[in-house]
Amino acid sequence: MNKSIFSRLLTTNLIIFIGLILILTGTLTLLYSNQVYQQEEQRLREITQKTESLYLDSTKGKIEALKLQDYMDAMAYVSKSKLYILNINENNIQDLRDLDFANSDLDNYLYEDLNIILEGNEVFRKSTYTATFDTQMIFYGRPIHKDGHIEGVIVIFTPISTVVKNIRVMLLVIGSVSVFFIAIVSGVLYISAKKMTKPIEDISNSALAIANGDILEDLNKTDYQELNALIDSFNYMKSELNRIDEDKKTFIGTISHEIKTPLTVITGYLEAIHDGLLDKDELNESLEIIYKESKRLTVLTKDIVTKTKNKDMEFYLNPSFFKLKPILEEIIQLAKVNTKKNIQFILSCEDHITLYADQEKVQQILSNLISNAIKYSNDLVHINIRGYVENEQLCICVEDDGLGIKKDELDKVFQKYYRIKNTATRQEGSGLGLSIVKKLVALHHGTIDITSTYKKGTTVTVKLPPLRQEVKG
Repeated sequence: MNKSIFSRLLTTNLIIFIGLILILTGTLTLLYSNQVYQQEEQRLREITQKTESLYLDSTKGKIEALKLQDYMDAMAYVSKSKLYILNINENNIQDLRDLDFANSDLDNYLYEDLNIILEGNEVFRKSTYTATFDTQMIFYGRPIHKDGHIEGVIVIFTPISTVVKNIRVMLLVIGSVSVFFIAIVSGVLYISAKKMTKPIEDISNSALAIANGDILEDLNKTDYQELNALIDSFNYMKSELNRIDEDKKTFIGTISHEIKTPLTVITGYLEAIHDGLLDKDELNESLEIIYKESKRLTVLTKDIVTKTKNKDMEFYLNPSFFKLKPILEEIIQLAKVNTKKNIQFILSCEDHITLYADQEKVQQILSNLISNAIKYSNDLVHINIRGYVENEQLCICVEDDGLGIKKDELDKVFQKYYRIKNTATRQEGSGLGLSIVKKLVALHHGTIDITSTYKKGTTVTVKLPPLRQEVKG
């Protein structure tokens, strides 16, 4: 069964708090209990020390034995204890019948304790059952030292009930305080959990409203930094959804950027064929170009479908070895057909230059660059296209003496959907060209650089890795 965040938060915090209270209660009780037993041990030690001193005085004749007995009886009465002096040593401990122990039999466990005491040690037991007194008792024993040897032992038994009573009283006090704090903290946790989960409920309700197409205002901030970050993210998501919704409405127009070149080529050659402007050789060449552009259009269409399925318009490479110069010559030939401007193309590329890349994607890169050079130019312009190897990198440079780009727009040309606004002869476009080019170059592990001087021209340089470097597929 699924639980709400509120119930989980409240339950978890309560369990943690109660657990801490129980640990604290147990620790305090243990510390207090140890302190009580230490105090009791010290009290019994002082009684037996005083008893030992009086006993030694009586053996020396300094006081009467009756005074010693009176002190022992008084201590036993006041502390409700049993106090004994045992005239034993390590030689006669086995013969308990001769011991003066108020005519009572010792419990068997005392043999071990008496042996320890006769070795010169003190013994303290917090809780020991004695058959003699038929109850739990606290036991303390110490040796009697006289003239450098042990003459006997002093033992004292005191009921544990008094100590236990004190511990129980303290435990009751600690427990009462703990229950009071648990009640107070439970109320605070309830209010806090409610306050924390309320914004989450608002976000959930707002998300459902957005899913139904409702237009909502931004959610208000709270007193919690983390929730404010969540609210900021939600508000940002809401604004992005609105933007994406607008982008969808214009997407059909933007994808035309990639299919316009082959369609223009096909249309141009079909018009020439229809008008009978071509001879037999030119006709065959035109049909070959139409066929190739149709295949390219099919590939581009599939690529566009793939892009629409990926939020970031991912591309996929199919690398192979091919020569650069024929690709450049074909693009230049198609560009001449597609423009009515008086463009002079200057190609400089050695025949042997070969690269390992996706041929369709490289052709797409170069077509975009040359198309932009034509688009943002006057009717009379020179376009210099160079392919060369420099520092073990394949470089492709497209340079024109066209209109150029203003400095404040130069950093924005690679942004998706950005279109240059300061060109007088600017043609309509989607603004996807250079953003796609940059992605394709990066996918080949290459770089692209653009420099431009307004009203003087633009130079775009693409650098691709050497043949030995693996290309992402």
